[in-house]
Amino acid sequence: MLRRVAGACGITSQLVGLVVILVVISNSPWFRWTEYDISVLGVEGSATALFNWGLILTGLLSLVFTIGLWKSLIISRVGRFGVASLLLGSISISLVGIFPRTADLPHDSASIAFFILIALALLLVGVAAIVAGRRVFGVLSIVGGILIVVILRAPWPWSGGTIEQLLSCLPWSLWTVILGIRMLGSLPMSFVS
Repeated sequence: MLRRVAGACGITSQLVGLVVILVVISNSPWFRWTEYDISVLGVEGSATALFNWGLILTGLLSLVFTIGLWKSLIISRVGRFGVASLLLGSISISLVGIFPRTADLPHDSASIAFFILIALALLLVGVAAIVAGRRVFGVLSIVGGILIVVILRAPWPWSGGTIEQLLSCLPWSLWTVILGIRMLGSLPMSFVS
């Protein structure tokens, strides 16, 4: 039962994050994708509460997903570190909503931690999956983790960070939805053992 609830929470976490961001941006005509970081939506405009609560809810749903993932899998030590990193990343995205951009250091720390932790989670779970003989899932996880880092570190021709922040979340989002669907089904979950 926990596995199915966690799978649903994983999928829902990504849908909540996407819908909230799209709704807030559509209600913020002043917002410019190439001029601002996405976090500015949590401090300016009429939808700041929706944005911040959306991030908090995304993190809480992701946290339930991660706990279910931990309990549903027979995980190696490397896999456990990966899932622990995902758990801390889930907490970090909630903290980004709790500490909006005006909170400076707490906000910046939570934001940086989120991106580092989700990339690390995908990399570690990918390595564990390859060692367990689940090469396709492992390679895709590692590629996802690398993509997060590459997208964030690439030189972009604009001053804002919204585009790269959203693009770097895509590998994590797709990975979470795929695992969430798998957790909802009856497929074996031992692929990172």
